Amino acid sequence: MFKNVLKFIFGPIFFIVSLISPPLPMVSEAADIVHAPIPNAPQVALAVMLWIASWWIFEVVPLGVTALLAPMLFSTLGFVSWQDSLTSFMDPIIWVFIGGFAIARAFQMWGLNKRIAFNLSTIYRGSNPMFAAFFIACLPSFVLTITGSITASATIVYPIAMAYLSSIGFLKGSFFAEATMISLAQASTAGAMLFLISTPPNLVAKKVIESCCPNVTITFLDWFIIGGVQAFIGLIVSWILTFKLIGIEISEIKLDRLSAYERVKSLGPMSTGEKMVLLVFFITLSLWLAPGVLMIISSFHPQYSYIADLLKKALPEALPSLLAIFLLCLLKVNGRPLLTWDDFETGVDWNVVFLFGGGIAMSKALTGSGFSEWMALIMSSSHFEWARSVWGVSALSAILSFLITYPASNTAAALIACPLAATIAQSVGVNPIPAVLSAALAASISSALPSTTPPMAIVYGSGYVRLWSMFKVGMASDIVRLAILILLEPYLVNVMLALKGLA
Repeated sequence: MFKNVLKFIFGPIFFIVSLISPPLPMVSEAADIVHAPIPNAPQVALAVMLWIASWWIFEVVPLGVTALLAPMLFSTLGFVSWQDSLTSFMDPIIWVFIGGFAIARAFQMWGLNKRIAFNLSTIYRGSNPMFAAFFIACLPSFVLTITGSITASATIVYPIAMAYLSSIGFLKGSFFAEATMISLAQASTAGAMLFLISTPPNLVAKKVIESCCPNVTITFLDWFIIGGVQAFIGLIVSWILTFKLIGIEISEIKLDRLSAYERVKSLGPMSTGEKMVLLVFFITLSLWLAPGVLMIISSFHPQYSYIADLLKKALPEALPSLLAIFLLCLLKVNGRPLLTWDDFETGVDWNVVFLFGGGIAMSKALTGSGFSEWMALIMSSSHFEWARSVWGVSALSAILSFLITYPASNTAAALIACPLAATIAQSVGVNPIPAVLSAALAASISSALPSTTPPMAIVYGSGYVRLWSMFKVGMASDIVRLAILILLEPYLVNVMLALKGLA
């Protein structure tokens, strides 16, 4: 009873103490930069963030309810307008979640999930549960970051992994199912580093480097040399840590192969409904893939760059999701829609929708409070004089970017940290390229809460994942991956520059 009370009151008490306390060092300066409404705005914003995070971690109340604290407190304090905070709950990225939930529900309603799952269960012929999860969930979501969206990659694999787990008898409460879903999201997050177009921070880094170093162009191949190594390391590290820290309840998956093939045969030929749902899925997948594929082609054939940029603007991530919902509810088989409105309503995890909306509102408010400027001032102060070498500036930039991703989005962190990394590097007379790349890659690491990155929110909606497990695995994976990034990145950049003849 006492523990439950402590979990409930910790956040509010910390918030009240921060609100009435005088500004911490450099807080007032940061608040002045953004013209925050109160002089200690950054530290108050930090207190609100910790209040919300603590209630999310300990699940004091439903996560969607906790998310409402963000607009209520931040807008009341004047850090963000009511309009901006409340419209966060209908941000375009949230429609990607909703579209993914709709597709997963349609798979379930027409039995397509069972057909895919039964066929998947025949692919991996071993009995090791870790490797089964790797080939069914991790590797597909990692590779599909070629869509140019880690959100889309997780959304595509999510219903397939769900169907696989249920088909082999792993239900909610299973540690193996929980580890599989978390590793799926971790793999998508690791894939953010894989290609230049996998996530916006990568393109932010390219822009900053080419602005401060006019003679340098970061190509698709250049990025793969830098980010590809980190991505593959992140995939393996997060996969191993997930299963070691969750502690799954089985040592082998016992599957009767003959029985598995019989189950596939028992389904018979695909029904018209299944074919229609699959068609909608492939249309959605194609539209998600098209901008990324064309970006890759344009990196080798620059004459297609204009078309690639045009398609990227014309096909935002939300459009295929909206089209999927529209088609599923519009198309009928034997007089029945592929997805009735009741099916759609029950298929969407509104708790996750509210949770991520609250995270977006929090990100906007932290920007308005001067929190990011406070972090930047601290990191660039005289206390960090040790960062006067290529390695030191790179490490400092990575740490700064990583820290900002928890209260803000990875894109916002890159927009703040990458230019700052370039400025710090140039001010101490070192090459800014390693620092900028380290800042961009570090912006894609955070994965400890559903609000930190869309794939984590998507798998949390499965019902298989406990928030404490996600936090425990995420923090361990994040710290290990950040340490590896800090150690390796300057050397990888030297290899890339040597290949370009710029070392």
